[in-house]
Amino acid sequence: MIEPMIKEQWFIKTQSLAQPAIDALKKEEITFYPASKRKELIAYLEQLKDWNISRQIPWGIPIPAFVNENDPKDWIFDTRTNEQSIVVNGTTYIREEDTFDTWFSSGQWPYIVTDYLTGGDLANYFPTDMMETGMDIMRAWVSRMIMLSLYRTGKLPFKEVYLHGMVNDEHNQKMSKSKGNVINPMELVAEFGSDATRMGVISGRAPAQSQAFNKGSVIAARNFCNKLWNIARFVEAQIGDNHQIVDLEPQTPADHWIIRQLNDAANNIAVRIEQYRFSEASETVYHTIWDDVADWYIESSKTAINRPLLSWVLATSLKIAHPFAPFVTETIWQTLNYTDGILMREAWPTPEKFDPIAAEQFEQLKLLVAEGRWVIAELPGNKKYRLLYGNDSLIADNQDTIKHLMRLEAIEHTDQPRGLRLAAANREAWLDIDSETLYQHQENLEMRLAEARQKLAGLKKRLENPTYVEKAPAHLVEETREQLAEQEKIITRLVSELEVISLK
Repeated sequence: MIEPMIKEQWFIKTQSLAQPAIDALKKEEITFYPASKRKELIAYLEQLKDWNISRQIPWGIPIPAFVNENDPKDWIFDTRTNEQSIVVNGTTYIREEDTFDTWFSSGQWPYIVTDYLTGGDLANYFPTDMMETGMDIMRAWVSRMIMLSLYRTGKLPFKEVYLHGMVNDEHNQKMSKSKGNVINPMELVAEFGSDATRMGVISGRAPAQSQAFNKGSVIAARNFCNKLWNIARFVEAQIGDNHQIVDLEPQTPADHWIIRQLNDAANNIAVRIEQYRFSEASETVYHTIWDDVADWYIESSKTAINRPLLSWVLATSLKIAHPFAPFVTETIWQTLNYTDGILMREAWPTPEKFDPIAAEQFEQLKLLVAEGRWVIAELPGNKKYRLLYGNDSLIADNQDTIKHLMRLEAIEHTDQPRGLRLAAANREAWLDIDSETLYQHQENLEMRLAEARQKLAGLKKRLENPTYVEKAPAHLVEETREQLAEQEKIITRLVSELEVISLK
């Protein structure tokens, strides 16, 4: 039978160590992410008891203490811990068999690895700027580093502490080998790539918050990496093998708009990285490149190729994505014939000039195209339609772009409007459809509205069930919330379209 044994232990008095740390934390001399952890650490230090630093395990750093073989009260300090016994002044001393608590040694890490105490080559790197670690060892490790650094050096070991949460399993349970719920990251890397794994893991996360692993985020990140490849292939095909870097000359509203979007994105991403808001920065990268670059600019550029701007758009996209997808962006960078060196050493993008009025014109054009696409997708049958417009210079000046983006048969000016007005875009524009098609369209909208309201009621009922919210995998609950929001948007859109038809 295994029984606990009371044994003598080595202790360190912590009150004198903890008080300087408490004082520094109360003065906010260390910034915590999240900020709430600073108060939590102060509360922990204020109730800290004397610290048992000895462990009865065979592997660890030996305690440099030796006891007189004939006098159990006669202890000496000696660094010859590789010896089982030593002789001092004719007396034999036996080495202490206990080893140090791991937090006692790792608590001295900041000034030991930098050789600060001996003025070594790395001494300039103490104190450091940032300490990043898991929120589960803040008390055990961060507190010890602060206390021991103040005691040995008189300095705080770091200026900021970023605490990450745990990646739990799909049921939001802590991963454990005994539970058998551990996910091997190397298998994810082999299936989806290291960039996708990296982006997928940080998606939707905040400091010190443990969240369930969501494989769907990794898949979305893999698709994003594929999108980068597709953008690169299109741009390289357009600019050719002998492309030269020249000053940018935006020509179309889309040109001015994409410069504005990438300028804003580069600035926002830089600010969020500096503030350690990595998930938000990653989301900005994702949507800027997927939505703005791929869905809108690349498509609109097919009617008016601006080769210097295309090359700039690709290079800037690679730069802002590089911190989050370093391997795929570096690989693409090396394939470009107009780049030198490695992407990692490139400067962060600087703002380029654009015309804000022209950029806003493309924003208005986007609203029109989005409305037209949605309505056309809802119309019965599968054919191309004509767009009629009245006194509208935006449509008149951008007919080729609108026709391409909306996949129209033609665009015509008219003094006698007919068909279905694209009212949501707030423009003098109509889809040229007959009354029978309009009637079928109205019936389809009413049917879809009834289905959407039924789905919405089902989703609300599911989320109102506490058993589902508490016990279902976290990613499924989140997906349900996203589906609810999507159905609400669909209902709003359908109601709006039906109101337009009823006013006709």
